[in-house]
Amino acid sequence: YIDGNKAIVSSQSSLTKAEVISIEQHEKDWKEIFSGIQSAVDIVAFQDGHVDYHELAHYFAINKQLADSFNMQCWTNAESFDRDMPIKFLPIKFEKLLLKLKAAKEAGLDKAITFEFSHFMSPQSAYLQAHHLFNRYMEQLEQTHE
Repeated sequence: YIDGNKAIVSSQSSLTKAEVISIEQHEKDWKEIFSGIQSAVDIVAFQDGHVDYHELAHYFAINKQLADSFNMQCWTNAESFDRDMPIKFLPIKFEKLLLKLKAAKEAGLDKAITFEFSHFMSPQSAYLQAHHLFNRYMEQLEQTHE
């Protein structure tokens, strides 16, 4: 994953954390990891929820460049829940999901998966917001393919 400034431990009340791995360190660390796994891995998909939205394009570009240099595909793994809320965790607003998907596309990532569809985006989820998120996503998908 991308280890940015967003808190990842659900038991913490804070939305952010002080210790952050810089973009440069992220690139260095993953270059080393990719060099060790390149013959065993075809596709990488970093979860995108650990950094601020304005940083996503930069991380995506680095991830794509690294994956390309090691002959791997790079997808985005869009978190479909919201880390920016004090209540952990609710389905993400569609506008935030769309912003993340657009940043990935701009960086050259042409495939996406999501964490965690069954809870936060499925029409069968207990969260009513998940049903709406799914419907909005499908509407956007239909508009894109028209």
